[in-house]
Amino acid sequence: MKLSIIIPVYNQEELIDKCLDSIPLKENIEIIVVNDASTDETSNNVLKYMFNSNKKIKLINCKENRGAGISRNIGLDEAVGEYVMFLDSDDYIYTKRFDKVSNMLNGEDIVYYGLETNNGHILMPKKSNRNELCGTVKIIKRDFIKEARYPDKRFAEDYFFNQDLLKKLPRVKYSDIVLVHYNSPRENSLFDIYGRKKK
Repeated sequence: MKLSIIIPVYNQEELIDKCLDSIPLKENIEIIVVNDASTDETSNNVLKYMFNSNKKIKLINCKENRGAGISRNIGLDEAVGEYVMFLDSDDYIYTKRFDKVSNMLNGEDIVYYGLETNNGHILMPKKSNRNELCGTVKIIKRDFIKEARYPDKRFAEDYFFNQDLLKKLPRVKYSDIVLVHYNSPRENSLFDIYGRKKK
């Protein structure tokens, strides 16, 4: 089972290394970093990381800032994994828990996992709240996504993409594992800048 982890990034020179560090070094993981026309040292930092790492990382530099949704679409078009996971560049994976979630991928269209915020609050998706917790809380079978893409919006793009997926009546599994540290609330985070900007 190959997994593509797609990371949209904009001006995260200080945090992108921590995000990349958290992804396990595995032969079956490809990492696609989509740099959304950052104006800081993000791109150079990713290149340095790639030079010093054995992880399979592909860096895509966009000429124009289009927002996280479009960046994810670009990553989707490049992905070759059987499954896809989106990870925000200011967040990170609890590395030791990764195998527990990846081992749950057994043909389901979507496998959900939980998030922990900076203040220790746990966000755990389930059927009753999966419309509200619609962002980077799941691993998705790429063949199930098919033509679904994020809209060209800078606000609530996660919601519309999620609705397109749910309309297709996916086979889902809800894990009880908190896999990702959600770096919020945090000054200058993507969430706080965009209000999810308006992200």
